[in-house]
Amino acid sequence: MAEQKLRAAKFSIGANTFLIALKLGVALYTGSLGVLAELAHSSFDLLASVFAYVGIKKADEPADETHHYGHERFENVSSLIQTILIAITSLAILWEAYGKWAGGGHEVVGGWIGLLVMLIALGVDYVVAKYLHKTADEHGSPALEADAYHFTTDIWSTLAVIVGLAFAAAGFQIADIAAAVIVALIMLQLSAKLGMKAFLVMTDKSPDAETMERVAKIISSHPKVKGYHTLRGRMAGSLALIDVSIHLPSNMSLREAHRIAEELEERVEKGVPFVKEMIVHAEPTSPHDEERARRKASG
Repeated sequence: MAEQKLRAAKFSIGANTFLIALKLGVALYTGSLGVLAELAHSSFDLLASVFAYVGIKKADEPADETHHYGHERFENVSSLIQTILIAITSLAILWEAYGKWAGGGHEVVGGWIGLLVMLIALGVDYVVAKYLHKTADEHGSPALEADAYHFTTDIWSTLAVIVGLAFAAAGFQIADIAAAVIVALIMLQLSAKLGMKAFLVMTDKSPDAETMERVAKIISSHPKVKGYHTLRGRMAGSLALIDVSIHLPSNMSLREAHRIAEELEERVEKGVPFVKEMIVHAEPTSPHDEERARRKASG
């Protein structure tokens, strides 16, 4: 799993490097603020992709003396850093756009050539975003999800720049500044969305309801389990950690209770996507509860 996620992160780094080179050439040639905003966007995207790669690689490391539960949350840290970078870039673009507007605007030259190159960038954004979203969904990776959203917003922001360049080439120079503002606002919206998602996981957000229902179904289906309580979980990176207390017959041996607990752990970890670890605590049912259960079963 980690190998596929790392491959996707490397692909993202390569794509961002290509886009930076492409947009740098267009920005220098045309003097477009919109393209310059996209260049800054891609530059921080590259840095974010590097953070995603490092986060995924670190998250794959096993538990050690300083991280007893593993390193999965490094993916969430990576995602949080990416959102901060996006927000900083957005504010810098808005400040520059305000300065250009207050100064009476600026001239964009060679807009049609820039338009053609940005169309190529749009195609690259689409292909990479689709690939990263697919990989993130398959492996539940928050770092890749954040990276995928970078490229998704690139699609919309690149479209805004393309429209701005088209209007600028037709003589409406203010459209280029408007395109830069649209890029910045799209990035801010993305930053807020991803930042909240990373924050929730860092504050022990529980797995989604579907995951918990599947776990509960597996527990309830075991013939020796009389019931359970305190079923709970929390996310760590792309994985879920689950614990539960199950009720077993009071006359059951410790060896048998331990075997059932291990069996449940194995069933859940194999049968529910993204569950990394499950801890089962066995508790004896009281004779009164057992008698009541027998009467209920007999009708």
